[in-house]
Amino acid sequence: MTGWQGKIIDAFIARYFDSAPGAEDDRNSLRLRSAMLFPDFDSASPDEKESYLESAEELERKGVVKLRWEKHGKGERLVTLACDDFEKLFAAAGRPYPKIEAGEIRAMLGEKVRGLQAAQVAQESPHGSAGERVGSVTAFLEFLSLNFGTREIGQGLDRRAVEEFVRLLEFICENHNPEKMTTRALSILLYKDSKHLEKILALCKPLLSRAQKPVSPLDLSFLERSYPEILISGKIIAEFKGQDTPLVNAGGHILGLPLESAQAIAAVRLLSGAESGSGENEKTVLTIENKETFYALHNANKDSPRYDCLLYIGGYSNRAAAALVKTLATSGFAFFHAGDLDPDGILILQHVREIAERPVVPVKMDGDTFDKYVPWARTLTKPMLRQMERVSAETKAIPGISDLMRRIEAIGKGVEQEIVDYG
Repeated sequence: MTGWQGKIIDAFIARYFDSAPGAEDDRNSLRLRSAMLFPDFDSASPDEKESYLESAEELERKGVVKLRWEKHGKGERLVTLACDDFEKLFAAAGRPYPKIEAGEIRAMLGEKVRGLQAAQVAQESPHGSAGERVGSVTAFLEFLSLNFGTREIGQGLDRRAVEEFVRLLEFICENHNPEKMTTRALSILLYKDSKHLEKILALCKPLLSRAQKPVSPLDLSFLERSYPEILISGKIIAEFKGQDTPLVNAGGHILGLPLESAQAIAAVRLLSGAESGSGENEKTVLTIENKETFYALHNANKDSPRYDCLLYIGGYSNRAAAALVKTLATSGFAFFHAGDLDPDGILILQHVREIAERPVVPVKMDGDTFDKYVPWARTLTKPMLRQMERVSAETKAIPGISDLMRRIEAIGKGVEQEIVDYG
């Protein structure tokens, strides 16, 4: 195969996957403009032009493409190339035909579903977390057995990749505590390769996202090689799920909590007899975007309490931060937030509000504060400024936010939280 034949075939295959429909592939034809394939045709050398045209004609003789010329006469300018036979297209590339491959994968997944269902009946359906896990895996595979299509093939999920992913899901169903193994140890066990599981998970990420709404979420978070943590300070009592002994932070110290601990907290309340930092009966929490500011405000809050507790969220809340925000919200805390005075800072405030599902009051995120620190502001790129389009109407309605947005847009700069004095 010549260089231009390969380029033409690759271009059609890319278009094939870009326009891929659902599980069933009912397209009849694909068409590409010659000017798109070879935009520099007019300025190219005669030999390059001849190579391109001869390659296109050779593919036409093989039945892979059909050519349309200006004035309907060969030898004139080539206008478009069309492909009506996708099987020949992929055969010319030495690749399986995706429509057939996707059908075989759906059939294989259907067999796996029936096997899991039969095993559940034989075991009288396991209960508890193990039963939920098996149910989630079965529902997920059933969804794939009906909806897996050429789009997923184009994302790199060929039969081998899907079978390897199913091997992981079967292991999860057969083992009550798959979390006891590290991701790389499990990868060696399943694939004899310490990093292969991470590649499989990356390939399957779009597939898992697509299945989130139609079926119950498949929780594979324990396989992620990240360990979210959260910092919280204040004279608080954390009550844990299923435990009688709470965690009492009588000294108001900074506590570092990993995801597992954050998720285990059922409620947060103030230390008995402690006066609310706001001076009122309402419990308050200040969420803080940046770590340096968190430590400074923690020291200030010890001497002159303004808030009952401080929570470092580290930008867009990780899972540990999100878990604690939700718990503080259900525990009746009123939310305040301090962050960068830029589009991302506003969106992080919005993110906290969405997780807490209650109002969040910005602290020194307003026009006056922005004006005070403009001499030390940083210039924002156009992509950074376009983030402003994601700010919701509800967030814009928060006092001070619309005014802050106007100032940011007017001069194209943002103020980092670390330079703001909160005294």
